[in-house]
Amino acid sequence: MDRLTKKTFRRLFLDYFRPLTVYALQYVKDRDVSEDIVQDVFLYLYEKRESFQVHDQGSNYLYKLVRFRCLNYLEHKRIRIENNPEIYHSMNSDPDDPLEMVELIEFESRYLQALERLSPKCRLVFEMSRMEGKSNREIADELKLSKRTVESHISLALKILRKKLKRYL
Repeated sequence: MDRLTKKTFRRLFLDYFRPLTVYALQYVKDRDVSEDIVQDVFLYLYEKRESFQVHDQGSNYLYKLVRFRCLNYLEHKRIRIENNPEIYHSMNSDPDDPLEMVELIEFESRYLQALERLSPKCRLVFEMSRMEGKSNREIADELKLSKRTVESHISLALKILRKKLKRYL
């Protein structure tokens, strides 16, 4: 049972980065995202190199990690779209009508202003939830908060944003 040495890690990276990126691309349909996911997997692997057993886990493990991360990404993306359809639509639209473009710019400006009015912690929690697609548990663990505190921050942020953006919703 060999630990993951720098040399072995480098070899794994060189041998599997491209194939894993192509594999991830089949799930997420975005080259940049697929590369990010594979880089995250290799970062995770490097951080866990002391406990990673090369002979035990090999390439099948890498593909499973990438698949899991892709599915996780897609689930978080689905949640962001469901929770913020107006924002998602505005970010992915290319209006031809100049009036629609002005409204879009105004909406985005008001949205950013409303975000600025949130307390730093509330804003951070909200952005981690809605922009990064992290679960409440992940946010709580990362920020060392209770899950209930995370839920309260998100609820407060949504209440404030709805109030400030009600004209657009």
